Amino acid sequence: MLIPFATVLAIDFKPVDSLPGHDLFEGGQVCRLEIKVDAPGLASLRTNPREFIRAEIQEGASSYAHVGVRLKGSVGSFQEVDEKPDLTLDFACFGGSQKFHGLRRIHLNNSVEDPSYCHELLGSDLFRAAGVPAPRVAHAVVTLNGRRLGLFVLKEGATEDFLSCFFKQVGGNLYEPGEGHDVNQRLKRNAVAAPKQNRAALQELARAALETNAAARWETLEGTLDVREFVDFMIMEVILDHRDGYSMARNNYRVYFDIDSDRFVFLPQGMDLLFGHPNATWQPSLAGLVARAVIETAQGRQLYQERFGVLLTNVFHATALQSRVDQTVAALRPVLSAQEYADLRQQADLLKERIARRQISLQSQLTQPLRQPLAFTNGTARVGCWTKVDESPAARLDLCQIDQAPALRIVAQSDSGASWRAEAFLARGRYRFKARVKVTGVKPLSFGRHQGAALRIAGQELPDSGLTGSSAWRDIAAEFEVKDEAGEVELICELRAVGGEACFALDSLKLYQTP
Repeated sequence: MLIPFATVLAIDFKPVDSLPGHDLFEGGQVCRLEIKVDAPGLASLRTNPREFIRAEIQEGASSYAHVGVRLKGSVGSFQEVDEKPDLTLDFACFGGSQKFHGLRRIHLNNSVEDPSYCHELLGSDLFRAAGVPAPRVAHAVVTLNGRRLGLFVLKEGATEDFLSCFFKQVGGNLYEPGEGHDVNQRLKRNAVAAPKQNRAALQELARAALETNAAARWETLEGTLDVREFVDFMIMEVILDHRDGYSMARNNYRVYFDIDSDRFVFLPQGMDLLFGHPNATWQPSLAGLVARAVIETAQGRQLYQERFGVLLTNVFHATALQSRVDQTVAALRPVLSAQEYADLRQQADLLKERIARRQISLQSQLTQPLRQPLAFTNGTARVGCWTKVDESPAARLDLCQIDQAPALRIVAQSDSGASWRAEAFLARGRYRFKARVKVTGVKPLSFGRHQGAALRIAGQELPDSGLTGSSAWRDIAAEFEVKDEAGEVELICELRAVGGEACFALDSLKLYQTP
């Protein structure tokens, strides 16, 4: 069974029912929120969606005035205010101490990348069951100026209210990344109760992770990072296949300096894409600087291997998770139309199947001998088993024939960042990933790190922009290095665009060993 939230809090100085938001998250009820925005505020959300405007929020008989509302989300989830936008609601944004069920800030996620509306809920449950602090999750039906936006995932914000559930003091600094920023880059400091902005400890964590001597690195990491909890954090990201999290993508995380332990703790975020690859390896290639720094030490590898089996056995129970999905869907049924419920039920059943497959795959992997690296012939190897990622109404992916040759095609119809992906287990060394690509009418996104059609390695930034516009077949490549003795690498053929299509010739998708 899932461990109840009450038993996995990192504190014992407060009764669980006295925690902020307890009534909101523990009862399984669905909130009904009415958001009222005046004409100037609505205009501001259209032109400056990331800036807070004043709004009135109504929940039953309770009314909240001067609530800060802004849009949130990135490629794949971001929608304009006249669509179904992701929203952040800050009840004390414009001064005062107003709170919603004891919480200053909540997020409303449109869940366009998770049609089951269950990923965030299950992910948070499992992280907390593993002893890792994670935000609590519920659901809400939202209207904006009388227009029904529909069902949303409601999540607590990373504020003092959230931190107080897990830490005796909430005066440490809390940081979040920019686009792909790691701890050795500029992280944004969240507005929590820390008396001052002190980045010295964060810089010390970065220095420890960059230490080249493995033995010295482990010793310095132990002095600035809660290593045991971080390993559990890594493992849960892998078990959940949280491929857009810190360990595998340097994304969707928070890092908090716990004053009592005098060490940093990593917190998960943005878990709307889970269980996408049920057969994903339990030893993936890692992108996060701290994750690599830990796993590349003998102590870190041993702890990871020991804890993985423990957490898989004690925390990840497919039957209990499937029951949690069924309970959630049943609670949502009264607020949905017949068609909405049918769609949700279908997606929930697919999620339950992926959960079962994930448990079977991981249990099987742990009984197998270590994988052997991909074999190369004359320095070349073909890459197969390509899978679709982030297919949606905004992006269509298919296998087609272009100029009498099979190709992986991506067609963008609005803002999208879809891709074809494959995994390769490679020995230490340098490699070049190559392909022939043809683009037609590709219009790049107006934001984000990667644009157009490109080849990329997960966790690695592109040195240049991808292909845009229209062109005949062209050769493109991405170079990378495997620094471990052997490691899992995720190869990506992607199109990030508002329109157009890209075709990747299937027979050209190859890896080359380089000096």
